[in-house]
Amino acid sequence: MRDTRLWLVLLGVALVLADMVAMRPLLPIDETRYLSVAWEMHLSGDPVHLTKNGEMYTHKTPLLFVLINLVWLLTGVSEFAARLVGPASAVAMVAGTALLARRFWPGQGREVAAALILCGFPVFLIYGSATMFDALLGLGVLGGVAALWRIGQGGGGWVAFGLALAFGVYAKGPVILVHLMPVLLTMRIWAPRPPRLAEAAKGFGLSLLVALGLVALWLVPTLLTATPEFRTELLWTQSAARVAGGMAHDRPFWFLAALLPVLLFPWGWSLRLWRGFGGSWADPAVRLCTIWAGTTLVLFSLISGKQAHYLLPAYPAVALLFSVALSRAKAGRGSLAVLPLLLLSAGAGAVGLGLIPASGDLALLAPVWPLTGFAVVCLMLALLLWVLPRLPGHVLAGVGLVLAIHGVIVTTGLYRAYDGTDLAMALAGHEASGLAVANGEYHAEINFLARLTTPVALTPDPASLTAWARAHPQGMVFGRVEENPLKVAPQEVFRYMGKDWGLWPAALISPE
Repeated sequence: MRDTRLWLVLLGVALVLADMVAMRPLLPIDETRYLSVAWEMHLSGDPVHLTKNGEMYTHKTPLLFVLINLVWLLTGVSEFAARLVGPASAVAMVAGTALLARRFWPGQGREVAAALILCGFPVFLIYGSATMFDALLGLGVLGGVAALWRIGQGGGGWVAFGLALAFGVYAKGPVILVHLMPVLLTMRIWAPRPPRLAEAAKGFGLSLLVALGLVALWLVPTLLTATPEFRTELLWTQSAARVAGGMAHDRPFWFLAALLPVLLFPWGWSLRLWRGFGGSWADPAVRLCTIWAGTTLVLFSLISGKQAHYLLPAYPAVALLFSVALSRAKAGRGSLAVLPLLLLSAGAGAVGLGLIPASGDLALLAPVWPLTGFAVVCLMLALLLWVLPRLPGHVLAGVGLVLAIHGVIVTTGLYRAYDGTDLAMALAGHEASGLAVANGEYHAEINFLARLTTPVALTPDPASLTAWARAHPQGMVFGRVEENPLKVAPQEVFRYMGKDWGLWPAALISPE
């Protein structure tokens, strides 16, 4: 019976994630960039040297792009099919969390509760539905934790741990060590039968050999055939800069801690659940999950470059912990999670009813009538959260809120504001004559959407723009209207990423 319920949970979360993908456009700059990299892999047939707009791309490892291209072998080049790779990884994370619960607490039936709790985190659903790397990395982390748990029980598992490390590197690079090494190094704290130090050293050496051998299948041919600049970027610059600072997403150390009320909604808002943790430290699995989740938060807080979605691979640990608290907490209804739902309802209702003008940044929400419906949904979710038993109430609150948000996206101007399809189709018709972008930064936002087969020329200054226009008199220049050196008005204007993007025929360009 429990397996049937688990399959229903997996089917349900798969449908929710697929609906979320269908209800929002391909989001710049991350999703558009990653599909453009996958598109260039499709064009080149080269799974080794990643490129973005024709230039080397060293910030990520190739697994996501390879999986997208494998999907395209079955479906043909399809945006929707490609965007299901990330959600499929998230569904697999839910299944892996349930299986880990079964290993941690055999016979106690916590796997369904752990899966439902994970599915009830809006942050997990939002980032799990995205075309990003964190859900894939989460699978590697789950595999690594499962291997370490077996080792900590006195069994073998070092080869499996090496396989998990290799998978994680292929998914997102050596960052998997940040997630797994603290669990390995603290084995004597949580493991019932930890290996002796010498045995652990030999085992970890075997794991490294397995991981390095598998990663070498990609890394060695890449390095042997790459330029010196590519090798330096891949092996050192991009990883070191994320730790020390200087790349995108530099945040203060307290950034992730400040986000915890959002990251843990709705489960973390239940005082009864927190009380359920009392006395649970004696459980080895609780100690493991606490170390897993806690060290992930601390280490990423210490790293300069960080984003909320970097914590996605630790969400299974949090779900497993809350499944323990749920089994130990006193029965009762109600949760402080109703407070943010009521605040969202009040704010959205005020905008939807015209009490707060939809001006400035809120203008993207026009027409505002869907916000009234969103307010009603939030109010209903708050009511259900208050009256239903703890597990279904919190799951409905998390899943319902995410679907309601996506309902607002698809029914208001938010969808069109971040949908680059019209701009891409306009540019695709000019590819044969040449395309150039007049802004300083371009992240290949249009390459996949327009199915471009040649790179867009980058012209970051007036001199390079003039030179390109002279060489391509029939070409087309595009870029953000407010951030380029052009004097003349654009021939066409498209709204994209919340800004006006213009198209200028090369023959009309007269830079300042």
